[in-house]
Amino acid sequence: MTCQYFSAVSLLCSLIMTTSVRSRSFDKKSHATPPVISDGPNYHVYFNPGDSRITLPCAATGTPPIAYKWTRNGVPLDVDDRVKVDGGTLLMRNPTTAYEGYYQCIASNDAGAAMSNVTFVQAAVLQTSDARTRAMVTSQSATSADPLKLRCSHVIRSIPAPVFEWEKKTTADYFRLNKFDSRITQTIDGWIVFAFVQTSDSGEYKCLSYNNILQESLGGSKFQLNVEPYNASVVERKVHEAPVLLYSTSNATMVEREKLTLTCLFGSWPLGYQVEWTLPSGEMANGSSFTIVNASVKDEGVYKCRAYKTTTLGSKRYSQTGHVSVQIDAIPSFTIFPADQEVVRGQRVNFSCQGQGRPTPNVTWYANGTSLGQIEDPASYVTFSDGLTAFLYLNDIQATATVTCNISNVHGYRLHTAKIVFASESDVDITNPSSQSRSVQRSTESAELSSTLSKTSTEAYHTVSTYSKQTLVSKENGSSKSGHSGKSEAHTSNSATSIVYTSAGVVGGLVVIVVVIIVVVLYIRRRNRNRADPVVPRDYRPRNDILIVNNQRVAYDSDDSGLGIDDQRPENNEQRGLRQQP
Repeated sequence: MTCQYFSAVSLLCSLIMTTSVRSRSFDKKSHATPPVISDGPNYHVYFNPGDSRITLPCAATGTPPIAYKWTRNGVPLDVDDRVKVDGGTLLMRNPTTAYEGYYQCIASNDAGAAMSNVTFVQAAVLQTSDARTRAMVTSQSATSADPLKLRCSHVIRSIPAPVFEWEKKTTADYFRLNKFDSRITQTIDGWIVFAFVQTSDSGEYKCLSYNNILQESLGGSKFQLNVEPYNASVVERKVHEAPVLLYSTSNATMVEREKLTLTCLFGSWPLGYQVEWTLPSGEMANGSSFTIVNASVKDEGVYKCRAYKTTTLGSKRYSQTGHVSVQIDAIPSFTIFPADQEVVRGQRVNFSCQGQGRPTPNVTWYANGTSLGQIEDPASYVTFSDGLTAFLYLNDIQATATVTCNISNVHGYRLHTAKIVFASESDVDITNPSSQSRSVQRSTESAELSSTLSKTSTEAYHTVSTYSKQTLVSKENGSSKSGHSGKSEAHTSNSATSIVYTSAGVVGGLVVIVVVIIVVVLYIRRRNRNRADPVVPRDYRPRNDILIVNNQRVAYDSDDSGLGIDDQRPENNEQRGLRQQP
């Protein structure tokens, strides 16, 4: 009887063990993690065509082991004797101008892929006009105490931007100008400015353009300066004249957190003048130059400079006012970035991404390092934007993967990669059709588990019911036999006691069944806690009633009757052969 009584409990324990073993069998499977880029190349790399090699680093973390490949201008890079990948680092020996282009590292494993930033590899160049033009000497005349400025020209092209220097010719050779002479200032854009000249300044001047990558310079403009002695009456008059504005920094566009120096240069004899700046905030500053450090949007505006000279009578003579307009832009930065998702198979996943910058950045999505437009099944995803935030819905997730959001504008870009992982299942390739067969296999296992639960519960119920009936019959027979030899009071008492024990046995068995079923149901609900699909609010409408679906513009009908497709696709990086805008 004891064995019969506990047969239901034994079956239920078997159910628990089966569920536990299956759960552990999933947990024991390797939990692959998609790659995450930990090191990448600089955004811009210059090289000298005479260099021995170019080195572009790339490293990533993740399991299982990671494989690396590189692309150039969006096309897989061919590896040969001169181009090799060592670990993740790209090595290019004896580079030529043919090696120029946009390079990107892609790290991948069975769980997904991740992309490095794009780097623009460019050969250094320094070109000027022909030797005959450079040999020409321009004659320039001035009178002592006069202001003067000369500009370096004949430089056609320099990559990166050149550094300008001026030299003066002596009887033997040229020598660099004395930078400690407060009368003379050389600007970064190739000007030489004299606050006033004197007869000793006469001579031949030459400007040089220096390329710090090639480590060489080429000569540019040449000037023959002739300075005549001053007239005493003219010089006496100049003492009381206001300074003359000779040079001011051109209007500039800079990026947040950068440094910019604004300069205004004036002509005056003698030098005893002061320069004051009026900032966009209304504050004042002094000096020929004003430096914006760690620029921010609040530094944007028009900067005004002017010089004044104090006369012997105490009055101030002001120069013309110089105006420099400064615009502050910003490299994109994330305000909302896609988050890692732990999902169950078949779930629909929602990602959101938002960036800020000046100009406003564009958003591009990638899955496993591949643009969504190149995925074989366009129905597997939906993208749209409300004008501020970009959204990506991936349908019926059947594999681990990486999702990358790229925000970019003319000043650069930022990438953020999120991982899609399963809580307790092995990883497969999201773009591999065979993953569906493995999904069916796991779905079958889940169905078998549910079937086992149902079958075991039924068997347990029938076992307890059979046991209860047998116990009741046995007790009734015992009561009948005892009636022939005992009193009616004892018969009544024994029957009541047997009924109580029988009822207790039935209730106990049912309680065990209910408790186990509740535990199993809670376990299953916990495993499926993420199955609910994300839902777009019913009152949601994108700005201007336009959606972007699978890289196509879609007009959203106000009466919800359907979608109208506009076949004019917006430009994207892929149409230009690039994955991102560098």
